[in-house]
Amino acid sequence: MKTEITEQEQSITVADILELESMFNFNMPENLKKLYLKHNGGIIDDGYYEIHSIKYGESLLEETIDSLQFIEQHIPKEYLPFATTAVGHLICIYTDSGSKNGHIYLFRHDELEPVFYDISLEKFLKVDSIDDL
Repeated sequence: MKTEITEQEQSITVADILELESMFNFNMPENLKKLYLKHNGGIIDDGYYEIHSIKYGESLLEETIDSLQFIEQHIPKEYLPFATTAVGHLICIYTDSGSKNGHIYLFRHDELEPVFYDISLEKFLKVDSIDDL
């Protein structure tokens, strides 16, 4: 079954991504940039995961980063919280350099440490390439 993303917001541009990266001083992995340019947020398949949008809509990535990394400081800055589960846990992609770059992690409300979730965004989305979405 092909993974589908529905309920995405209005399209964004590369400039929108660059503005977010500059605002929070991080480098978004290229595959996540590609996903955002194709689908600015949305619901994955059965509705269990919601991808935060960069602009437009109610679930904005900027607000999530600001709240969880700067105000509350629950999530280290090298983890980009790009999605949420239906029960409110956060799905993050590791943005720092090194062997963990691009890996997907789960931050649960009841645990302080990230839990390894998947080796790549593509594996998380169950596709060979972001182009397959």
